[in-house]
Amino acid sequence: MAKEKKLVLPDKRTMNLYYKPDRTTRPATIALYVLFALSLLLAAAKFGVYDLLMKLDDAQAELARTQAAEQQYAMQLTDYDEVLHQYHLYSATEDELNTTDRMEILDMLDRLVRSRADVETYSIAGPTVTFQMSGITLGESAEIIRDLRESPLVAAASVNTAATDENAGDNLVPEDPNMPVTATVTITLAKEAGIE
Repeated sequence: MAKEKKLVLPDKRTMNLYYKPDRTTRPATIALYVLFALSLLLAAAKFGVYDLLMKLDDAQAELARTQAAEQQYAMQLTDYDEVLHQYHLYSATEDELNTTDRMEILDMLDRLVRSRADVETYSIAGPTVTFQMSGITLGESAEIIRDLRESPLVAAASVNTAATDENAGDNLVPEDPNMPVTATVTITLAKEAGIE
């Protein structure tokens, strides 16, 4: 017969006495937790308080700079009322703005009339310019009137009287077209007439 095998059961001959101590109660571990909590509080304080305080400080510095600049401008405006008074004294009124500049009228007369004829008298009253010219013929006076009508300053121009020196008092038109005449011209200004 065959030998029977003996059944071997496992057995434990040593005792497992490994014990893991709880280190969470030690002072070093508590200090680490406290340090971690403090670092979280510092991060929250930096982003939640310190950064906001720095922005507030920058805004207050900018406000101070702006107020200093405003005070400088206010110092420059201390005599504003006097400057405004002077401005109103020397600036154009509404009536003057709606009136043709008298120097422009005189320049036009110099350019279009005085270069060809002798201007003896002239007057400017409201929208009307009246002048008397001499030393020209009727044809030349017609050319002058045509040139005056083409000026942007003029709404209308006409000859009221044209007479020779011999019959100036009679307001007669001379028979000889080459005879020098004295002519009285009336111009209506475009700006005053409402034509621009």
